[in-house]
Amino acid sequence: MFAALVVATVGAFFVTTRLKRSTPVIEQLMFRRSFSPNGDGRFDVALFSFRLRRTDEVTVAIVTRDGDEVRTLTRDVLLAGGQRHRFHWEGRTDAGRVARDGEYHIRVGLRRQGRTVTSPRKLFLDTRPPRPVVTSVSPDSFSPDGAGEANSVRVRFSGASRRARLLVYRTDVRPPRLVARRSVARGSTKVRWDGRTPGGDPAPTGNYLLAVRAQDAAGNVGPPDLPPRRRAVRGHPGVAVRYVAATRSLQPAAAGALTRFRVLADGRRYRWSVRRLGRARILGRGSSRRETLTVRAPRGRSGVALLTVRVGAHRYSTPFAVQANRHQRVLVVLPAATWQARNPLEADGDGYADVLPAVREVGLRRPFAGSGMPPGFVPDQAAVLQFLRSERERFDLTTDLALAQDPGVLERYRGMLFVGAPRFAPGSVVEAARPFLRGGGRVGWLGTGAFEWTVSARGDSLALGTRLRPGPLGERVFRRVPGAPLVVLGDRISFFRGTGAGLGPFGPQEESLRLPARVRVLASAGSEAERPAIVVYRTGGGVVARVGVDRFGRTLATSPDAGRIMRRLWALLSR
Repeated sequence: MFAALVVATVGAFFVTTRLKRSTPVIEQLMFRRSFSPNGDGRFDVALFSFRLRRTDEVTVAIVTRDGDEVRTLTRDVLLAGGQRHRFHWEGRTDAGRVARDGEYHIRVGLRRQGRTVTSPRKLFLDTRPPRPVVTSVSPDSFSPDGAGEANSVRVRFSGASRRARLLVYRTDVRPPRLVARRSVARGSTKVRWDGRTPGGDPAPTGNYLLAVRAQDAAGNVGPPDLPPRRRAVRGHPGVAVRYVAATRSLQPAAAGALTRFRVLADGRRYRWSVRRLGRARILGRGSSRRETLTVRAPRGRSGVALLTVRVGAHRYSTPFAVQANRHQRVLVVLPAATWQARNPLEADGDGYADVLPAVREVGLRRPFAGSGMPPGFVPDQAAVLQFLRSERERFDLTTDLALAQDPGVLERYRGMLFVGAPRFAPGSVVEAARPFLRGGGRVGWLGTGAFEWTVSARGDSLALGTRLRPGPLGERVFRRVPGAPLVVLGDRISFFRGTGAGLGPFGPQEESLRLPARVRVLASAGSEAERPAIVVYRTGGGVVARVGVDRFGRTLATSPDAGRIMRRLWALLSR
């Protein structure tokens, strides 16, 4: 038996050697190494061809790397020798299902010759699209106007095999819009964007997401869905286009004192000016290249001033609170926490605006996006301040973030008015309002969506807290989308004195579904009984006045009823 085994082994060696040296039975086998049967029209079918040296009955099959047959393309078909024969495989098994992604081989069986040949060349079925990831964009903001220091950005990415393109989406518009394309050099993982749109114009101020789309050897193009949704962003594809901006602490500036701003002008010379809100008279002006700008706050009454910075054709105006040296009985509070919570500025690298509650934390020292005005300030909150100035009312002015640092200052005031509904309110301010009311204080606010979330300032960041349901004082409200005429439901204090039978016209309103326990309603108006949109009630020793009309400030210039309500509200808070 051992001798027979040796003889057989030696015989097999000589047979194999003879087969290796023999003329191949098929010649010029040609096919594309990769294909993707996904129906996108790119390399959906594997095409291959070969030549036979002699005529034979041929069986052609697709097999796995282990030799398992997946699909038989033809069986015992007579094919002529010396001619090229073409076949195709659409990527399906004999059962009609799409085969799995992986490595396959072509097997040719010759019946008359009693031989079967499996191609050593690999055929790859691949339906997974490439998913290149932008790993970094440097710098994270730039001004593509040809001046200054940062006029383009360098983009690095990974995961692209071939035929890559840079796609630029503007994300601060809805829906996000494709604004530019750039080709990537073959084999490169870097590309630059000069900030130009297809027309050659510099991209406007805003947030942008830079994505790379590539095509692999099998014809798959990916990522398939661009731009990605906020939660699906990978890497750091975000960049901001900004030509000029200015920012300062959200604390009020003392009247007549020097205050500092940080000016972001990309190293260029800028012109600046200071004036009071609503007035054309310039109180200070100059030019500089420095990043830190020191200006003098307006003297006199408390109010809002505007710093305007210009670079070429670009202009940026941002408000800041000014507190007079002499204190008044009513404290007007600007909703600075809500301004920054809703400030649609991209800063964390995902290409989308960092706003609460979409993210859990935002920066406190961010410049306001766009032209520099906080969200909701113009024309709503600014209109309220303009109305108070036209009525020659005097007040102290602060921000809710400044008040959060020292809530004890409320002891010196009779009333407190939030000129805009603080949707995101510092928790310490919410807590301070309760003892303020118990001590006989009066609190009022204008607008809808007030006190929906608490926030807390941590260094230079604003962190999201808890959702308040019901509100901080126990009132539960219902938001109505359409506006409707309001009628007086009750009035014990002549709050609606001088108004007509139907109040308005007003915009969308927020109605009370349930007032806090143990309160006494002093005045109310709404479109339905027991559901006031404007309500004044006594709680403990204090008074709460809620004007639940969206954008109430802008109606002051067009609605006589709005002016009368605002005057009565101020009298309630101040006298």
